[in-house]
Amino acid sequence: MTPLAKFITKKGKEIEVIGPSIDRLDDFLGFTNRLVAEDTFLTLTGKPKTIEEERLWLKSNIENVKAGKTIFVWAIYNGKIIGQCDLNRGHARDPHVATVGLMTDKDFRGEGIGRFLIEYVLEEAKKMPGLKIISLRVFSDNAIAIDLYNKLGFLEYSRLPNGFIRQGKLSDHLMMYKEII
Repeated sequence: MTPLAKFITKKGKEIEVIGPSIDRLDDFLGFTNRLVAEDTFLTLTGKPKTIEEERLWLKSNIENVKAGKTIFVWAIYNGKIIGQCDLNRGHARDPHVATVGLMTDKDFRGEGIGRFLIEYVLEEAKKMPGLKIISLRVFSDNAIAIDLYNKLGFLEYSRLPNGFIRQGKLSDHLMMYKEII
């Protein structure tokens, strides 16, 4: 698969950005389950995902990409998925709004991969007709992510006290948004 983009991390690693493919299902399952096991700042938690669950989820998202409803990219290092960013457009009452999500493998955090992926997706989002607002959800104790989102122009618009639980600890559920031009 031809990369959509390439970049060099802060540690000098060459990363390729590609679109999703069912051919990478096993790699995707491994990436997802590493994050599930880590129980990091993601709403993705619980028991490990099965190959069938991930096949259905991935197929659905690939169809949404083809239909122009979703932007979905993976960061690849040495042939392995180490990051993901996706943007999903709203439906009948909010087609002008999309929600963005970002995940990075713990061994690659702090290298600029998340920032590159979200900037890439935000640029692609500008090409979606009628899209005006990008929103996201973040744990209030995820200071690194909040700092990144603030630097990218996202603003907090809502806070649900104790709205998330992770590793037995409550944290506020922050909602942020950014208008795109």
